[in-house]
Amino acid sequence: MGLLGGAPPTPGADSERLFAAGVTYICCGAWPLAYDCFGRSAHEDAPTRYNQALCCFMAGWYEECHRLVAEAERLLDDKSGPVPGPATPSMSRRQLPEAFRRWDAASELPRCPLLPETPRDDALMLILRLRAEAAFRLRRCEEVRTIAARLGHRYKHLENLIKPIDR
Repeated sequence: MGLLGGAPPTPGADSERLFAAGVTYICCGAWPLAYDCFGRSAHEDAPTRYNQALCCFMAGWYEECHRLVAEAERLLDDKSGPVPGPATPSMSRRQLPEAFRRWDAASELPRCPLLPETPRDDALMLILRLRAEAAFRLRRCEEVRTIAARLGHRYKHLENLIKPIDR
């Protein structure tokens, strides 16, 4: 159900339109509208759960964000199998010019939607970064450390979250 007890999930073409509307609302920062669209779409996949989690994070509902992003990771693994070892950037990310790689490593958590077409490694990176941010706000310090290590300690904002924990 939606935030206000809205309509039940909608299957079919309307579900696709609701997902697309949710993506548009995320791009505009309309978090409640986006959350409601994803809740009303009949999608049960990693992109939908991640997008709902992002909405929850932006609204400060960290416990629900953490639950949803963990579900998104599970759904991603169910679809394509677990990734052995640390997460690695996708081939397209490795081929980015150095300026973009530096920007990515130095930037804060991306507030962008996850699309079904997103390469699996990039989807996992977004999921793990959001999960670390939510875990930090829930004071789950070991989880933040574990995720930062899993991502190869390449994201400055995650390393900045760990600094006060390690003091």
